[in-house]
Amino acid sequence: MDLHPIAGVVWYAIGRFYEAQDGQQLDLGYFAHLGGLGPLFNGPPGEATAFFTFRAEPFRVQTLQNGDLSVSLDATGVFTLYLNREPCGDFADPDTFSRGEPIAMFERFSTAVGTTVGPLASNLFSAALRSSRDFVFGGRTWNLARLVPEGITQLGTASTTALPPPHGYKTVRAFVGSAMALGARRG
Repeated sequence: MDLHPIAGVVWYAIGRFYEAQDGQQLDLGYFAHLGGLGPLFNGPPGEATAFFTFRAEPFRVQTLQNGDLSVSLDATGVFTLYLNREPCGDFADPDTFSRGEPIAMFERFSTAVGTTVGPLASNLFSAALRSSRDFVFGGRTWNLARLVPEGITQLGTASTTALPPPHGYKTVRAFVGSAMALGARRG
């Protein structure tokens, strides 16, 4: 896992947005691509076989209307990446995505803006890598700080079609996100 070029794709995240009964939201999921790591699944690809997952801390969303566009402003927040040596992800049980070993923590350093029109929504955000640690996977030692030392910028696409929510949540929507490496700081 070597440093990727600026704007080089470093991950593809597949996940879901969950809205709790109190209106807070979180997102979680797994990785279909993560730098040079592999294999990413212990069997056919999917959440139940993914070695690498992520989960955000709950956050609040403010919604604005602009004609037929619905614009969401997501507060800054933190999300953690996990290594699951025994994959167990289950979208019906959000806690399964944070059962592994924490390997990195990112913080969105500005408001994330999402736009919904028709059946699709999109969002864009940047997040700084705040911490990472060495981990052994596939017989090698890895650290996400070598892949994305400054963090990522992610572009996401989501469906507006609601999925059946698990207990404690009122809505769930599927998304996919593509992240690129941030450039190095100057100065």
